[in-house]
Amino acid sequence: MKVVLNILCWILVAVCCYFPFAYPHSEMDRQEIKVSHILVNTQEEAANFKKEIDEKKQTFEQIAEKYSLCESKKNKGDIGFNMRGRLIPDFEKAAYSLEVNKVSEPVQTTEGWHLIKVTEVKHYSDKENFERRYNYI
Repeated sequence: MKVVLNILCWILVAVCCYFPFAYPHSEMDRQEIKVSHILVNTQEEAANFKKEIDEKKQTFEQIAEKYSLCESKKNKGDIGFNMRGRLIPDFEKAAYSLEVNKVSEPVQTTEGWHLIKVTEVKHYSDKENFERRYNYI
């Protein structure tokens, strides 16, 4: 009995040590997305800006630089690469549902109303994803 418990204990230790790299992340968890946004106070403003972008009267970047309430306006709305869990939940849900270079419909968060644009997606293997998430690399 003692031998069986000892073997089970070693198996448990081996699984726990290996677990972070064996965890089956979903495809979405193995991504970083580069996100830009325009932050405004009202849904009406966001809808009007979305219409201007769709009609090609102004670019997303031009509007972000001129009208966004976020400090990211200095970077034309670019807030860089982000992994799941690092953005406001409603913002993140909308961002991760977008195709690259498509502009979202207005999205409300506690900060205000956003137009969101994903400009790049990076895919990582499980080990790389784990290491990046926990700043090992």
